[in-house]
Amino acid sequence: MRVYADLHVHIGFSNGRYIKVPSSKTLTLENIIKTAKDEKGLNVIGIVDFLCKDVIEETDKLLDKGKLELKDGSLYSERLLIIPAAEIELRFCSNDFHCLVFFEDYEKLKDFRKIIKTYFNQIDFSCPVFRGQISEFEKIVSSFGLLTVPAHAFTPYKGFYSAAQRVEEVFRDIEVFSIELGLSADSKMVSYLCDVQKRSLLSNSDAHSLKNIAREFNEIEVENVSAKDVIKSINENRIKANYGINPKLGKYHKSYCNRCNSSFNLKSQNSILCPFCKSRDIVIGVEDRISWLYKTENPVEKPPYFYTFPFELVQGFGQKTIKKIIDVFENEINFIKSLNNGTFKNYNIDENVAQKLVRFMNQDYTVKFGAGGHFGRIIFE
Repeated sequence: MRVYADLHVHIGFSNGRYIKVPSSKTLTLENIIKTAKDEKGLNVIGIVDFLCKDVIEETDKLLDKGKLELKDGSLYSERLLIIPAAEIELRFCSNDFHCLVFFEDYEKLKDFRKIIKTYFNQIDFSCPVFRGQISEFEKIVSSFGLLTVPAHAFTPYKGFYSAAQRVEEVFRDIEVFSIELGLSADSKMVSYLCDVQKRSLLSNSDAHSLKNIAREFNEIEVENVSAKDVIKSINENRIKANYGINPKLGKYHKSYCNRCNSSFNLKSQNSILCPFCKSRDIVIGVEDRISWLYKTENPVEKPPYFYTFPFELVQGFGQKTIKKIIDVFENEINFIKSLNNGTFKNYNIDENVAQKLVRFMNQDYTVKFGAGGHFGRIIFE
């Protein structure tokens, strides 16, 4: 069977306090679960703040109340599988990067926290910083058999490839089975990279708000809907499709000059210089970063990558319009699938809106590139 999974979602407020600042008090575990099920249409969600004591305590309360179910180590809310995960900041050669770890058993998560908490100053906040060596992290992760995934790997801030050139440089004692693309890259852009040839690619939202859940997601072939089986499928490269925003819209797609606010492609990694004002205060874009990494002449074909519809980046799609579209298609994933498989029909949707959706389906639009922390825009001229 196939499931739709967004495996990188943050909690902002848990057990009466903020665990991620800034964020909204509405970004709670219960609201995330409700949104994922009712509005987005996901089967699986990975929540990456489960090292926080408050998140564990809140989860236990929901289990006691019967709002969550624990079965064979996996957490469920009715038809939705919740995979406990953590986003952890690591350091390699004085460069920091983020890494995701996924737990196939909820009780093992608690044991992991007891062992690893001494390595952190602030384990009870989102994305805690690991203070030990990479080799120590690998030893602990290996002993628990955790899936380890470099997060938003190609982005300039805390992305894996802003710290290293190859996975094997950093992780020598554990197998890295998967890499998370991030919003400014898709599978086509990285298909020639050596690091991705034998690894699965994940497209996750990294949502910091309810509306951005399933902004990017994965279609995965699984034997059963359990954390163990989802992780097994990722390890075995059984991702059948990736869904995400057009990477040109990603807020770090092009390189960007902080001095003159220009976006561009750099000619060489040996000359990090703005071509317009000659400043060296540059945010290196994902497109440039990928062009500098090790490549192969014979890439392995990756699963198809389908574009989701970024409502907030298209003029004319307010909350009322979005709600009507979701009501018509029952959930957002059904809507995205209809756009990508060519079955979209105008079910009493405003004609102007419907025309834009048809044009999007036919890729008849212009993209204003994203750069320097600013998302791009879709323009229908």
